[in-house]
Amino acid sequence: MFRAVVALVLLGGLALAVMVAVVLLPRSVEPLPSASTTASLPASPVLTAAPTHNPGPVFAPPGVVSVGMIERGSRSGETLVLQFLESAADAIPDAPGSFRVTLTDHAGDGTTVAFVGTPTVVAPDSLGATATLVAPNVLMVSTLASDQLNVELMTVSGLGIEASSTAALGSVGAELNGFTGSMVTGAEANILASPGSITARP
Repeated sequence: MFRAVVALVLLGGLALAVMVAVVLLPRSVEPLPSASTTASLPASPVLTAAPTHNPGPVFAPPGVVSVGMIERGSRSGETLVLQFLESAADAIPDAPGSFRVTLTDHAGDGTTVAFVGTPTVVAPDSLGATATLVAPNVLMVSTLASDQLNVELMTVSGLGIEASSTAALGSVGAELNGFTGSMVTGAEANILASPGSITARP
């Protein structure tokens, strides 16, 4: 009987020890299963700014067919030819624009020389080009649009040059200026070859 009691006490003590060990020992925490699985996405590419288009000149160096000699106090024949060749197929934006051709005498005076005649423009229909005298010595060339796939050529003719009796002797100056809109970047050479030369009367 005594042995049975001792065994029962030992058994109770063992059970108590097991219970204490279970309570005191650290438990390993199992992660809870996720309700949904998120797919791993590829890293977003780094966005960089698109390269900025830096347009060059709209025209190559313009071509000039001179009127030749102009005597003071007289005018030349209407044989002046100005040619404006687009520097690349898309150099002229598809938008309106204009520029001016300004004449001066050899001393830089614009009041002693003038265009004479009526300007005529030959150009592709895509340009919608026109030419108008906006001052005696200033020709304005305007366009409405452009063809972005082909190089375009404008030719202005039908003009001559008149020199007053006080015009400085020597070559006449011609400069491109007043660029607006699609023509704002100008030409590769804005100073043109001389369209004529003023001489003294014999």
